[in-house]
Amino acid sequence: MSSIEPGDSFISEDDLKSLLDQWIAPDPSKVLDQRVANSYYREFGTADAAANSVLLPQSQKEVRAMKFCSTCREEFADKFSFCPVDGTPLVAPVAEPEKKVVSSSTFNESVAAPVLAGAAGAAILPRGEYHLTFMDDAGLISRLSGALREVAHESELTWPEFKRDPFGFSKRMIVGYSQAGWRFLSQPNVATGVLTALLVMITAVFGLFWIDRVQTRHAQEQAAAEELVVENLIDIPADQPTPDEGTAGQAKGNGGGSKPKQEKAGGGGGGGRQEQKPASFGKTPQVSLTVPQVVAPDPHPPAIKNPSLPVAATLVADPMLFPPDTRNLNYGLRESKSTDPSSGPGTGNGMGTGTGGGMGPGEGGGYGPGRGGNTGGGDRNDGGGGPGGGGGGTDYNKVFSGKDVNSKARVLSKPEPQYTEEARKNQITGTVVLRAVFTSGGQVTNISARSGLPFGLTERAIAAARQIKFVPATKDGHPVSMYIQLEYNFNLY
Repeated sequence: MSSIEPGDSFISEDDLKSLLDQWIAPDPSKVLDQRVANSYYREFGTADAAANSVLLPQSQKEVRAMKFCSTCREEFADKFSFCPVDGTPLVAPVAEPEKKVVSSSTFNESVAAPVLAGAAGAAILPRGEYHLTFMDDAGLISRLSGALREVAHESELTWPEFKRDPFGFSKRMIVGYSQAGWRFLSQPNVATGVLTALLVMITAVFGLFWIDRVQTRHAQEQAAAEELVVENLIDIPADQPTPDEGTAGQAKGNGGGSKPKQEKAGGGGGGGRQEQKPASFGKTPQVSLTVPQVVAPDPHPPAIKNPSLPVAATLVADPMLFPPDTRNLNYGLRESKSTDPSSGPGTGNGMGTGTGGGMGPGEGGGYGPGRGGNTGGGDRNDGGGGPGGGGGGTDYNKVFSGKDVNSKARVLSKPEPQYTEEARKNQITGTVVLRAVFTSGGQVTNISARSGLPFGLTERAIAAARQIKFVPATKDGHPVSMYIQLEYNFNLY
């Protein structure tokens, strides 16, 4: 085909259209594509290396999260809690599942790398994997200071909005925090954990209140039990000796005999008629401390030779301790197991193993072990305090503690001690603690100082204590003595 130039005046319009239809656009140059391919192979070498390039984020944790404002539709950094523009609480971004970076194009193994690219790739050393790590060597105080500065900065940003519209700002803040709290509680197991912790705390608080109430009630009961009529009177439970078994006897009571005051009885008796068998069981004869013994007890019925009035056998003992025995029995020992009438191997026409006209292993006309008559053991002693037997009784003459009496001493008047001149000059103040006995007769005795003060103040307190007037304590209807602690305060006004 001949060469025809467009500007040739001999070419027609039809020939020009025919030439345009036959024209084919040339292919683009391969130089640029080859340069891109060479750079690609030099950097990565394979398609997998391209997908795992360090230029791409390795995980979603390396992507900075931004907070969103629903009012102005702007995003702000994570350090802001409220929108700096309008004060609206910012919404935290919702975490999306991490997406794996996949290469958009597949690597074609059939494409041959240019010689230049291969030579350059061979010169590159193997490349390892690197991850972005934030290094922060700031101390705890520095980080706390930074956090406080951020909080102060946030307050400066939100203050203009609060000042402009306090009600709206408070409403938006309440709504925002309510939504945040609801989202927090909506997470798995969060609500259950919060309710469990709340229940444990409530149980612990109520438990502490209950324990405190029980202890307070117990203390009040003890205070009521030990409460005295006059303030500053404190009972001291003194160490008491172990009580003895008391007087023996056969009556029912806690006394020791016929005397008005409580006193332990003593004495005993014994006898026998030198019989082989032990003294037999029987009743106790009539007892008396005033009627002399004429006939000793005998288990054998008396043989009346001449018509005369029989004389009853007696014992020398307190009738308060031996009630009349009206049983139809021969005389004998109450504790004996023998039923054959016998006075026992003792001597003196009594019954038992002792000597004398009494009954038992003792000596004399009394009953039981002891000497000289009566009963109770040891030497004879006429006791008092009323009927008694079996285990003795209460000694109302001893000094009782406050918890052992039925009604405590009631103070009628308590004079206050006066300061001494030496103590006033030296400005001595404090408390004097005394221990005393309020006797059954109305006196204050056995005063001793537990803690004192100098310059004569302790002596003044003792002198004032001796002038106390009171009604004695009582036990079982008897006036008794009791221990008391007295406190006197010395103050300069």
